[in-house]
This record gives sequence, structure tokens and C-alpha cells, in this order.
Amino acid sequence: MRVSAEAVPVLQQFSPIRSQYSIVDERQVQPFQQEKYQAWTTKASQEPFISNSSVSENQSQSCKKYVTARCIMTFLIGFIICEASSSSSSDSSSSSVSLPSQCTSYISNSDSTRLTTYTSCTNCFSDVSGSFTTGWYRFMNTAGTRLATTPSSYGSCGVSYPTWYNGTFPSTAGSIVTGTVCVQWNGNLCYAPYITTISITNCNGYYVFYLIPMTTTGIRYCTTY
Repeated sequence: MRVSAEAVPVLQQFSPIRSQYSIVDERQVQPFQQEKYQAWTTKASQEPFISNSSVSENQSQSCKKYVTARCIMTFLIGFIICEASSSSSSDSSSSSVSLPSQCTSYISNSDSTRLTTYTSCTNCFSDVSGSFTTGWYRFMNTAGTRLATTPSSYGSCGVSYPTWYNGTFPSTAGSIVTGTVCVQWNGNLCYAPYITTISITNCNGYYVFYLIPMTTTGIRYCTTY
């Protein structure tokens, strides 16, 4: 009986030991499982998820920007080419204007005494037949470039009765107009008996005049710049 009584406390001493180890094991296992679970978590899994629709939308926007930029560049290139072609066509059309023969076959006149500013001699010249020939004339250099267009005073251009052109000039290359030349005679700015009809041609940079001789002395075609 003494033996069995001693055995009971021994069993009671071992019972708390099992309970203690059981509690310790549960506490030790749980943290270990949590740490193991956390070890499975990677950096990639923490990054925000990008859906395929977002990628497609970004690609679509990039494509639209590229197409828009390309369309703009194509438009600008086409506009520049169109402008260059238009300018080239204008230049070629203006340079290819067919000018009449009088623009290359004319009588050149560089007589400075025909200018309305010349007053050194009065009644020294006359454009009558014998000294003046019918034909196309181009006034140039010191003679000016065209007929005077306003009445001049007595003694201008070396004559008693200076002339002036009363009309318009042709505005386009190759065109021809007809007008009258007036004589200032004794205060009459356009004395009717001596009115002369002439023609003027625009030679794309200069004029040529179809002139005929005067019917009396003391009259002359006067010029200016």
C-alpha cells in the first residue's frame, strides 16, 4: 500500500509536464506558420495589378497620337508642295507670255533733249517726215522711258510746241492700247488740228510706242521717266 500511494504523486508530477509542453508547442507552431506565410509574399505580389484593358488603352492613345502627328506632317508637306507648284506655275506662265514682235524689233532712242526738263534750246527740233521715221520706238537711258503724260511749258524738250500723251498705258504683258498725243498750242492744252493717234505695247518691263511724223515743224514727242 505504501508503494501505490507513492505512485500517485509521481503520475501527478508528470501530468503538468505534458500540459506545459503541449501549451509551448502550440505557441511555438503558430508564429512559425505566420512567418512561413509571410515568407511566401513576394515584391511582385505587392505591386498594383495592371489589367490588359489599361495596356490596350495606353497603346490605343499612343497610336492615335502617332496617326495624328503623321496626318499633320502629311498635310503640311502637301501644302508646301502645292504652294511650290502654284508658284512655279505662276512663274512659268508669266515667263511664257508670248510678246509681239515689236518688243524685240524697235527703234531705240536715247536722246536726252527729248526730256521735258530740257529747255536749253527753243524750236531747235521737229519730228516731221524726213527727220523722223514711222515705227515702233523704245525710249531708254538718258531719253527717259515713256512719253510725257502732262502738258509741258513752252520751250520744253527743245521745241516751241511740246507734246504730251493723253491716254492710258497697257497693264499686262503683250497687251496694246491706243491713245492720243496732244500738242500744247498757244495756251490750248490739246490743240485739235494737231492731235495724233499712237499705239503703246507692254513688253513686260518696258513700253514701245508706235509713232508717226508730225504734220508741221516746231512739234516734237517729249519724254519723261
